Amino acid sequence: MTFSRGFTFLLTTSVLSGAVMFSALGAEKETVVFDKGEKDDLEKGVNYKTRKEDKKRPKDTKTIKAINYHVKNLKDPDPEVRKSSAEMLGILLAVPAVPDLIDVLRPGREDKIMVQLSAHGALVRITGKNFGHKNYEEWMAWWNRDKEEFIKKKEQGPTERDVIAAISSNTMGLELMRTGQFGAAQNAFLDAVNRDPTVPDYKNNLGLSVMRQGRNLDAMEYFQEVIGANPDLPQPYMNMGRCYQNMGKSIEAQSWFKKALDIDKDGKLWEPFWMMGREYMQRGEWTAAYDYLDTARTKAEKNNIHDPRLYKDLAIVHFGLDQYHSAWKEIKNVETLGYDCDKGFVEKVRRALKEQGVDPDAEDKKARETALGAGGDQKPAK
Repeated sequence: MTFSRGFTFLLTTSVLSGAVMFSALGAEKETVVFDKGEKDDLEKGVNYKTRKEDKKRPKDTKTIKAINYHVKNLKDPDPEVRKSSAEMLGILLAVPAVPDLIDVLRPGREDKIMVQLSAHGALVRITGKNFGHKNYEEWMAWWNRDKEEFIKKKEQGPTERDVIAAISSNTMGLELMRTGQFGAAQNAFLDAVNRDPTVPDYKNNLGLSVMRQGRNLDAMEYFQEVIGANPDLPQPYMNMGRCYQNMGKSIEAQSWFKKALDIDKDGKLWEPFWMMGREYMQRGEWTAAYDYLDTARTKAEKNNIHDPRLYKDLAIVHFGLDQYHSAWKEIKNVETLGYDCDKGFVEKVRRALKEQGVDPDAEDKKARETALGAGGDQKPAK
């Protein structure tokens, strides 16, 4: 079933976390230092300890050893080893490995395409840039020009200017998604991630833009990164399920949807219930499908969300359950939101009702007249 006009809806683009997260690994607990020498302090005989110089943050020796190990493996004679180590460097977000990964793309090196693609994927993860695996010169030009600023930003975190620019790029990406410009949206989200990698929304949205281009495996990498950094956020789990669903892997999809629901402590997510309902729809298990879709509707409407696709799916399920009047009601809900269901399906429901002695069009006309007389606004019916 299709809608009469284009409808592109971005799932889970709401803020995943309200605060910007900063790393504080290994930071020493500091003694509070007050101003010394005030008259009142001297009279009361208050003594303050002088702040000692901060010790350097201890280095994560395990990570350093792992990075060095995999950098060394980029020159291993076995291409499978080189490929695997390139991927691991991406997972480790190994900034020191950037020049070595760029070197894998050097034309004179003539590395295997699978190794180049893995190295390029790692570079995209680490840097937030995407010049393509064939553009060695562009990667080198960027690194030689911006490496000091890039390394400094990685160490200090985003500036206030970058935070504002990232919000702007993310907002632009969301608008591009709504208009179906998924490639352009990907570039906008990539810019947001590069400017402020501390906000999980941006990378989650980047994954969604890639998924909408049909690149489910690439999208899953982004969602896995969000999960790795923020395991308590349910949205990327749900999006992993959507990728598996798009690839026709129902069992895996349901497993990820259930994980999302288990993690959703506040019970606000409605999309996993919708996705689960669609899985049962595809198998013709109408009762189970209705249970999930009805729950999705309840949760969505509590958050003032009225998605015509959800009402369309409910109409199909009601028809499958021989509940033709309820199916017609959901069709009208879709139309209330400004969209049209597939004409063939609408006619099928209309015919089934007429066989039961009900004229749905006449009932609709009467209902509209009553609503207009009461001066009420139309909203999707339950």
